[in-house]
Amino acid sequence: MAIAHSHRFAEGDLPVEAGRYRLVASGSCPWSRRVLIGRRLLGLVEAIPVSWCYGRGVDGFWELTGPTGEPGVDPALGARSIAEVYEHTPGYAPPPTVPALVDMTSGEVVVDDSGTLLFDLATAWWPLHRPGAPELYPVERRNSTDAWDEWIGEHVNRAHSTATHSKNPEEAASAANDVLVAFDVIDTLLARATKMEASREAALTIQDAPPLSSVVSIGQFLCGDKPTGSDIRLFTTVQAYEYGGRSYYPGGEAPSISFWPALARWFRALESRPGWVGPEERSALGL
Repeated sequence: MAIAHSHRFAEGDLPVEAGRYRLVASGSCPWSRRVLIGRRLLGLVEAIPVSWCYGRGVDGFWELTGPTGEPGVDPALGARSIAEVYEHTPGYAPPPTVPALVDMTSGEVVVDDSGTLLFDLATAWWPLHRPGAPELYPVERRNSTDAWDEWIGEHVNRAHSTATHSKNPEEAASAANDVLVAFDVIDTLLARATKMEASREAALTIQDAPPLSSVVSIGQFLCGDKPTGSDIRLFTTVQAYEYGGRSYYPGGEAPSISFWPALARWFRALESRPGWVGPEERSALGL
């Protein structure tokens, strides 16, 4: 983590205040996309403006954009590189990362953990949610969302990152296998819950599957019949896998998500919903 301590809105560490914070994000980063989806669904677009990064600059880090949308000095942050943004943050240790939430009163990055920020926006920021905003972490499903978040983080999100970035061939291959088996598990659970044929059930091997609290609540989505923050966490990594990431898996291109029919149906259903894919993400993913 680039900052020593990721502050929390949910714990009263940071005040909830429209216009005080600025999100630095990239549409090509699945960790950024988590927060961007939550921000749109909850109606926090005006309360939390965004500074965009589209690529790497001469220093090798995310490069911000100027007033014209081309690489340059971000007018709100007065910085060209994400590294310059982090320079004002006590306890910062390279490398800088996105998403990064900047407190504009101090210029410091106060949150750079996407999971923490998504949860806090969905819970602590509720006074500023739009009317009819979804409950991404409903209290009655909290055991399920917590269980799924932990399982997805280990078997899908971190494993996918290792599979596509590790320079150790054995480590990358092991992580890739973990992701593919995790997709088998999710496909089977979604198929059972929605009365589809569980096409990958016969392929399952012994694995630490999601705890019972998450499995018993599964429906069309991971925690019932409405999407939650757990669906967002899985969605952006499946998105990264499907649109380019699988070509970097060891041994050549891994299967398209159509290989997992129930998982594919879940993904396409979310992808077609308003707010789940913004114009910046669509451009970055080549959609």
